[in-house]
Amino acid sequence: MNDLVEKTGELYGLRLCYVEKVAKGFLSENHILSDGNKKYFLKKYRFDNEKKIREIHSAKEYFSCGGIPVVLPIVNKEGHTFFFFENGYFSLFPFICEKQLERKDLTDTAIVSFGEMLGRMHLLGGRSKIIMSGEFHRWKKETALETIKTIECEISKKTILTSFEEMAKEGLLKKQKLILSNSFSFEEFGFLNDHLIHGDYLYHNVFFSESDRVSHVFDLEKADYSPRMYEFWRSLMYTFLEGKVDKEDMRKAKLYKDSYEEIYPTTQEEMEKGLLLFYIKTIHGLWIETEHYIKNNMRVDCFLAPDFERVEYLSKNLEKLKSELL
Repeated sequence: MNDLVEKTGELYGLRLCYVEKVAKGFLSENHILSDGNKKYFLKKYRFDNEKKIREIHSAKEYFSCGGIPVVLPIVNKEGHTFFFFENGYFSLFPFICEKQLERKDLTDTAIVSFGEMLGRMHLLGGRSKIIMSGEFHRWKKETALETIKTIECEISKKTILTSFEEMAKEGLLKKQKLILSNSFSFEEFGFLNDHLIHGDYLYHNVFFSESDRVSHVFDLEKADYSPRMYEFWRSLMYTFLEGKVDKEDMRKAKLYKDSYEEIYPTTQEEMEKGLLLFYIKTIHGLWIETEHYIKNNMRVDCFLAPDFERVEYLSKNLEKLKSELL
């Protein structure tokens, strides 16, 4: 670690000291450094792809130039916004001192600002011409079913199943049934990958001011071109309708939806199709199971239970969501 801190200091002309590893972030490795009383955030990217990092930084710059308060990487003495060291790519960012809110602590003011900011990003993203190699991944029924079969085979090798494996097994069976019953293709929705999106616009990827307004947006590693309605529903579901959903959760989700539409209006049809698109994409989603059983990556295990509950909820409540939110 000392070598990395020293290298970073040399590149940015700073006398850096190591402070601590960032506790948050299940899939990333981030650190806090300091130069005297001034702190910095050192990010290690999850992927080893220089082109992708350049694209992500271009997306950040685009949104920032359009008035979105994106936290931008600092330019080093060589004129670059990232660098390679030993086993990965890194960027240095200013340390943001403002607050982050947990789901339960989101006030109405915060929710309105959160929804409005996504509307602003999508309005701007709809005009983007920057080059990005990534786009919305369309589901492939046969591929998903084959993956389920492979993972079920791995689970069957276990003599005793853990609670994780019991849930994974039940979830795979549920997804398999739902996938088989789905007859929709992406093309039937009439959506285009025509908006540059944040990619992971969730409450823990923004900072809030003391007045509960969104002050900074960060973590655009999943930025790509996509139908805007997919990101809207993903953001709404992940933020407000996780776990056991009550009337207050639904009220907050409706407030978020209305705040978004104040900035970027939609039609009833577009909203309904977006919800169905998100549902179908969700039931085909096998990222967690694939990472665990095929790639031997246990860091994603914590996401299985929310994914299980989300599939269960959506499969039973699509009409309810339409009637209460739209």
